[in-house]
Amino acid sequence: MIRRALSKPLLLLFLTLAVFVMPAGTGMSSAEAGEADTCGLEQVRGVKVSASVEFDHRGVDYSNVKSVMDIEIPASWKRAPDLLLDTGEPEYRQALRCLLGEKHAPLDFTEQRPKPLTVDSDGKKVRVHYEAVVSVQWLAKLQIGPWVLLPNADVWTVHLDPPKNLSKATWENVEVRTGGPRALSVRPESATGKDGTVLKWQNRKPDKFAVSFRPPVAQQWDAKTLSPGQPWEAVGLFSGSSAAMYVLAGLLLLFAGRKLRQGLAQGPADDEQRALGVLRSWALLSIGLGLLVYMGDNVLEFLWNDKYTKTLSLFSLLFIGIALCAFGKLQKSLMVVACSVVVVVAGTSLGCEVADCALLPVSDKDVLIHTLGYWLKSLACVAAFFVYYMGGISSVRRVLRMVGGSLPLWLVVSLSSVLSGLTVLWAYLVFRRYWDRISWLAEIGRPTYKDKLWEQLNNWWHDFPKLVLPDLLDTASLVLFALVPAATLYVCRAEREDSNYFTPTASEQLFLAVFFTLVVVPGGGVYFGVNGSFVTIFLGFLFARMLISLGERKAVLAQPVSGNGALGQAMSRVDRPRLLRTIRRYRDLQDCLHHPGMGNPAESTGAREAIEREIDEMDRRLPEGVRLVDVAFACGPMATWWENARRCAMIACVVGLPGTGVMYWLAMVSGGTWAGTLVYPGGFIAIIYIILGWQVIWMGAAFFMGALWRSLPVRYGPTKALCVALVFSIPVCAHWVLGELIGQEVRGTIVVIATFTSVMTCTGLVMDVQTFTSEGRYWPSKASLIMYIYRMPLTAVVFVLTQLASLATIWQSLPHGGPGGPPPTP
Repeated sequence: MIRRALSKPLLLLFLTLAVFVMPAGTGMSSAEAGEADTCGLEQVRGVKVSASVEFDHRGVDYSNVKSVMDIEIPASWKRAPDLLLDTGEPEYRQALRCLLGEKHAPLDFTEQRPKPLTVDSDGKKVRVHYEAVVSVQWLAKLQIGPWVLLPNADVWTVHLDPPKNLSKATWENVEVRTGGPRALSVRPESATGKDGTVLKWQNRKPDKFAVSFRPPVAQQWDAKTLSPGQPWEAVGLFSGSSAAMYVLAGLLLLFAGRKLRQGLAQGPADDEQRALGVLRSWALLSIGLGLLVYMGDNVLEFLWNDKYTKTLSLFSLLFIGIALCAFGKLQKSLMVVACSVVVVVAGTSLGCEVADCALLPVSDKDVLIHTLGYWLKSLACVAAFFVYYMGGISSVRRVLRMVGGSLPLWLVVSLSSVLSGLTVLWAYLVFRRYWDRISWLAEIGRPTYKDKLWEQLNNWWHDFPKLVLPDLLDTASLVLFALVPAATLYVCRAEREDSNYFTPTASEQLFLAVFFTLVVVPGGGVYFGVNGSFVTIFLGFLFARMLISLGERKAVLAQPVSGNGALGQAMSRVDRPRLLRTIRRYRDLQDCLHHPGMGNPAESTGAREAIEREIDEMDRRLPEGVRLVDVAFACGPMATWWENARRCAMIACVVGLPGTGVMYWLAMVSGGTWAGTLVYPGGFIAIIYIILGWQVIWMGAAFFMGALWRSLPVRYGPTKALCVALVFSIPVCAHWVLGELIGQEVRGTIVVIATFTSVMTCTGLVMDVQTFTSEGRYWPSKASLIMYIYRMPLTAVVFVLTQLASLATIWQSLPHGGPGGPPPTP
């Protein structure tokens, strides 16, 4: 299905919301203003300051801004010793407020601090080093250290806003780096620099240092499409473009289901009718849920008022949960429980909105929530997530029943309870880190400190459903877009009624191409703020169809046999054991011919001619250019193409575990991304999504390869895998080319291709080994069996080189990180 990088848009969206919901009461009180006069810093001589701000636009979806500030203060300043205290001490925080200004207190919402503020003292001077970063994901005023950024729709302006206590300090160096765009205006004009992208001022008193520039088009539009109130926000990543991808995916699934129905030899039987109905229901449900999640707030704002968008998100979460419960045909008693939870939570929330009740958070910010409401809100979230998880797992349970499997109800309830509790627990722990970040200069001893803490906790739980709703829908869709089509194909395949279908029919091949497109091909990136998955969907489907078309002409079993049609049709299920015995006899005869020696029965001329005649007789039964051993490789380890597909998927599930570990490490841990994961409210859901996502990709690609095992245009398992890897790589490379051209994020492209290729080629190797499992008793080890199977050196060389290249690429990429994870923010 559509996979969006769980990274910067989701992580920083909640920061956007935090800024817009920030209460007006966070300003300084008169008492706090009075304390600023007691710093005594203006009377200290010899204070020196350096400040720089640098923009980074290239290779990222959203422009990053980094501020670095160095302050040197004489140790004679009365508050200098306080800077060496613990960061939680009131004296330490008061000293920092004197240096950095009260604009960072009591709460500092926008900036991130990738490194802790450091203080170094040699007894004469105290040096403070302070770094801050922010990602420009919306067009609103942003505070980064001593700098203020005003990103407008056309021109961005960054200016220095020096703390008032440093007004008499000497600013030794002030520097602005625009990251590529040339400055449109510079104040004061006496700046020095280079190429209009690096502007410097030296040894100046604080002034209105300001630079205006026009940012790159891609990052400018990324910010436009994510900014509330902007006209283009309706087509952005979290709005119309992502909703359109769900509509496109649902329509493709409906189209594939219709073609599958038309391909049935007779009218659909009862079980086939039910399976096609499940497929149609899921396609329509996914379209409706995609529109609700990504366009619901836009429709509400257009028809009524955007004041209630967060309440709508809670209702949307409840609706998704109960809709999945209905789709999964949950047992009646559990369905009653789910409906009761939805009615109680939705009714209470709606009642509080109408009556401005303080029992739960409401949209009216003048209504302060009751203390009991903090706990009720968290319980309401647990209940809502319980319904969602129970709906998702019950949907999986229903699909498993279509293929003869099932899940016990106690497991459904237990998993739902554990997952819902962990989701909310993770969010609460993240809130503690969030609060520590925004209150780093707040005065803990003041009575307002605890009030602000409860106020932010109230906003947090009110925002939480809106923040994680896209992740929840994407996770459920990820699994069901794989399982529902696979189960439908199992029920409706022509092979069940006629064993002559040694490979999927034309309608089934089309269905498999759509399956590969929606399940295996990763979603595209963000192009000018718009979800670009339509590019990879189009290319994935096109090249999957091209591979299938090529296999229809070049596959071994597609070669004609006189009087019997294709070779595959001449091979019956009962021929398999005899085929393997014949292949062994064929290879023994070849050994006799090509390895003469003492005791070899081919030493005499008559015996040699007899062996050659027997080999010729075996070859004469096959099409020209096809060897007997090629037939075994083409048939695969199982008796039918469906069993080959299932076996291949199960092999990939195990073989792909190391690959999933690598992708998880690159996306969520390495390169500092773990710090970003720890501050993302939906981090637990993101972890589930990453793990499930890559496992589904490996298994989906292997299912596609196994189903077409007898139709692929090459002969050996690793080379079949390379064909599938090539089809996978083309859309990924297309995304990389587009990203490079417009300067957006494309990190991890090479390692994704390398890992996918490694997993698929290993899966192909295991499939070939299992094809000759019955020969294993003749060989002392698996390695000997593999050497026996791959007598062609080229195949072995291709496999070894592919694995070495993949491992080298993965190893090289480990320190740099890969796609899919939140950015490194504290």
